[in-house]
Formats: sequence, structure tokens, C-alpha cells
Amino acid sequence: MPGFVGFINEMQINNWTADCFTQLAGQKVSQWQELGCQVQMNAQKTSIAHHNYSNDFFCVDIWGDVLSFDSSGFDDLFRIIEHALLSDEVASFAKKLNGYFVISVLDKRNNTLTLINDRYGMKPLYIWSKDSLLYGFASELKGIILHPKHQQQVDRSALETFIDVGHFLGLETLFTDVKRMPPATVLTVSLTSGLMTKQRYWQWSEIGIDKEIDFDHAIDKAYELFDQAIKRALATCENKQLAITLSGGLDSRVLLAAARQHFDGEIKTYTFGEQGCADALIAAQVADFAGVDNQFTPIDGQNWFDGREEGVWLTDGLKNVLHMHALSSVSSIATHSNYLLNGFLGDVTAGGSYLIANKAQTNLLDMATIRYGKHASKALFDPDYFEGSSSDGVFIFNRGMRFISVGSDLLSNHLNNFKPFMDNDFVDFLYSLPQEMRENGRLYHHMLLKYYPDFFAEIPWQQTGKPISLADSESYHAASGLKQQLKNIIRGSVVESVARRLYRKLSKKHHYVAYDDWLRRPQFKEYTRQLLLAEQAMLPTLLGRDKIELILQQFYSGKEDLKAETIGSLLTLEIYFKQLSLRKKTV
Repeated sequence: MPGFVGFINEMQINNWTADCFTQLAGQKVSQWQELGCQVQMNAQKTSIAHHNYSNDFFCVDIWGDVLSFDSSGFDDLFRIIEHALLSDEVASFAKKLNGYFVISVLDKRNNTLTLINDRYGMKPLYIWSKDSLLYGFASELKGIILHPKHQQQVDRSALETFIDVGHFLGLETLFTDVKRMPPATVLTVSLTSGLMTKQRYWQWSEIGIDKEIDFDHAIDKAYELFDQAIKRALATCENKQLAITLSGGLDSRVLLAAARQHFDGEIKTYTFGEQGCADALIAAQVADFAGVDNQFTPIDGQNWFDGREEGVWLTDGLKNVLHMHALSSVSSIATHSNYLLNGFLGDVTAGGSYLIANKAQTNLLDMATIRYGKHASKALFDPDYFEGSSSDGVFIFNRGMRFISVGSDLLSNHLNNFKPFMDNDFVDFLYSLPQEMRENGRLYHHMLLKYYPDFFAEIPWQQTGKPISLADSESYHAASGLKQQLKNIIRGSVVESVARRLYRKLSKKHHYVAYDDWLRRPQFKEYTRQLLLAEQAMLPTLLGRDKIELILQQFYSGKEDLKAETIGSLLTLEIYFKQLSLRKKTV
């Protein structure tokens, strides 16, 4: 994805044409080198999601979108930043910023560089360091890994997490000396010594619970803040064209409904999946009702892997190849618009979907263990940041930022993603409510039916095949809770493999992809074996050839509890190692 790459002191490179600069996504929009530091910033286009400002005292670069400051608009963000720096109030300034961003500030007065990210860490930044000594940073891992002086040392523990869970947890990456910058962080490095300090400026416990609010008022306030979030995002759109990836779910549908109200340009929607799947049918119905074009891109057993090897490189091996669904549509979307309205985590923040399975648990580690097993402690890299009235913060970062959001990172070479369900004011309000209001989608469904009835009262929801309604919301989610309990009972039992095969047969067209089946086709089975068991393959060296062969035997025999996700993880890692080896030779 576009963004920053920078190096400190002896790690600076005199040649700006080195691969660690030129292999990054996007167009170069800013580049400077002074005071023991060099920084380059790339963006999708020169006019999209970046800002630069400099004077005699500061050089400020912003990658991303700052949507509001202190819950209000602003005329001159750089003036506000300058005031915060001069008054030494950077942390309190950062707390008031709303959006998805990384800010870099060179302070020429005291020879420091300060990096600031958004409160949820939505814009990734990777830190190359040893102890407290900072060497470099980059929005894309390749900006660090392709540095001539970087020595690749694989983090075996992180490798195991990726294979077991399907994505990385906490701040870990595949390499021992590169970590993701923690969310809500002000990182300051002395350009004299190279030593860095970190300050957390926000945590989930700062959201207090409003026990006095009544449900009807909560519905109205939720709509007001959601509508505000939509308008804030669209206000930064420089195009007269807007794209929305439209599924059979609720989140993308309400984005379309709201965009119809507030966007005066052309809206196009894009859907992908198996021909005839529920998502495709419902999306077409919604688009037709809204009077917008819907472009469907079929994904099937023949084309599903097209472009995904390159997708592994684009995402630096962070995204499992089985979850690059939108890759098939990105070129079509980008020809229409560079702005994508994204329903990222709407089911979580508004719909309360992560609350159902965790309802009976009492502490964060127990909740994380349900999802991540022996790897759970990694997810809680900073317990104070996550501690609050809800466990959602743990999963918003670990599943949202470390897994789901990598999908939008995959598209960000061409598309700037707006994520209104993560608007600070909207999130602050939702998590100030008593938890039972959000459980089972209760508040969300009431809001949708009250304020967008034409889009929801009669058009079905992909999860149930029926329209949402106030009457059966509770019964559906009671069944959903029972379904989760059954999954927990079956998981790891002797009947799991049989249950999975039966489920695949009964739900082929309910879901938009059938990776489990496609992976098992003879041609792809042969590709998998040749890749993972090649003489020069890395994973047999790291894990042992016998282990790789056992995993493949178990999966393709269908006799063991081994998910397609695990095969996808192995493929992702080996493809990444292979591509990294080829590209490192040019450094």
C-alpha cells in the first residue's frame, strides 16, 4: 500500500533508486533528507490522501484522511499541528484527531522525528528497531525488508501463529526486528542518538458507559452520528465518481443508501463471488432498487487464484491467499474511481457481532483464548489499551486491523478506502451504550429499519435469506448464539470433518466462494504440493518436510480436523518467501 518509508542515521541510503524506495506502491509525492533522517511518501495519486507542509521549524507529512478535529471541522490542520508542537501538547492534540492516518513531523528545533498514528492503528506503520534504537519505518514491510542492510531473521513464533490462526496477532510480523506500530501512539526518535520513546495517547477505557440513555434515543443518536460519519468521509472525496463493494449483507447496503443521499456524483457498485450466490443476487436487487450500476465479477474454481501470487507480494505476506476476494474487481473499480466506501467492521461496531460468542466470558484473556487458543497472549500486547467495558477492542485490532483490513490494504495501490463505521464519534457513542443494546444487532437493525426502510424492510439479508425485522431479530440471533455453541462443541471432535463436508454441500451457493472445494481439485492439489515441497522451498526448512507432508496428507484425505485456512497460510508464506528471495537478489 502507499504511505511512508524512512530511515535514520547510518541506515540512510544515498541512492533514492534503491528497491526499498522504488518497489513501493503508488506515486512519489514527497521526499526529503536532512538532520540524520530521510523520508519518502507515496500516494495513489498526487491529489489523494496526503498532505505536506514545511517551514523553518517543522516538516509535516500526513498520509491518510483526517476527517475532523475535536469532533468539528477545521480550516488549517497544519496550524493546529504547529500549535501542538510549539506548546508541547502532541498527545492531547493526537487524541482529538478523527480518521485513518499516519503523521510524520520533523522538528528542526530539537532534531527529532515524531510519528503519530490514529487511535485504532488503521493505517499500518512497521518499525525496524533493536531495543529502543530505531533504524527505519515503512507503511509496507518491503520498504524495510528490501533495505540493503536488513538481515532477514524469521520469527518462528509469529510463523506458527500465522499458520494456526490465519493471520498475525498483536504487533508481530514475520521478522524478529520489525513490529507494527501500536495504535494510538506518539513515537518520537532523537535524530542525534537514534533512540525512540513511545507514548500511548488513548485507550478504550476512556469511553464511559451512559446508563441513563433510553433505547429510542439511542437509535436516533446512532443514525445522527452514522450520517455525520458518511458526510465527513465523502467531504474528502476529490472525484465525482464513488465506488462501493456491494454484498448481500447489511453494511455495504446502508453505505449505498447513505451515499445516495449525500453524494452528488456517479455511484457504481461492485460484487464478486460464485455465479448465482446469494451475495450476487441480493446485491443486484439492491443496486437495481437504488438505481445504480452493479458490476459482477465471477470467482470460480478456474480463475480464483488468478493474480493472487502477486497479491501476496503486494500485502507483504500478511494476507492469506484465501481471502483476496476483492482482488478480482480492483482494476474495474479503479477505472471508475479512486475512492471506495468500505463497510469495514460495521457488523462489529454497530451490529455487535463479536459480543455473541464472548458473552459468558469474564476477562480479555479468556475471550481471546476462545478465538486464538495458545496464541491469545500475543493479541493482548498492551492490556491497558484494550481494557474497557467491551472486549471488542481486542478483536477490532487483532481481527480487524491484522486480518480484515489487510484486504483493503491490498486494494490501496489504486483505491482510497473510507471506513465510516470506525468514525471516532460514532464508535465512542456505540461503546458508551449498555452492551445489551448492541447485542444481536438490536440497535443496528432498528436504526436501519427506521431510517432506511426502503432498503431493508423487504430486501433479504444474505445471512438469513429473509429481510431483517424487529419481530424476528431476537429469534434469529438466539439461533445464531446456539449455532456458535454447536460450533464450539463440534470443533476438535471426531465428527468435525464430517460436519464440515456436509455443510459445504448444503451451503455452496449461500457463500460467495468455495475455497475448500477448489483447493482439493487435482490441478491445484498438484500446484500446492510442488510449491510447498520443492527442493528450494523455505517452509520445509523452517517447519520440517515431514510436517508439511503430514498437513497435506491430512487435508487432502479429509479425515482430520484441518481447515482450508491452514493450506492457504502455507501457500501464502511459501509464495512470499519465494518472491522475497527473487527480489532481494536485485538489492
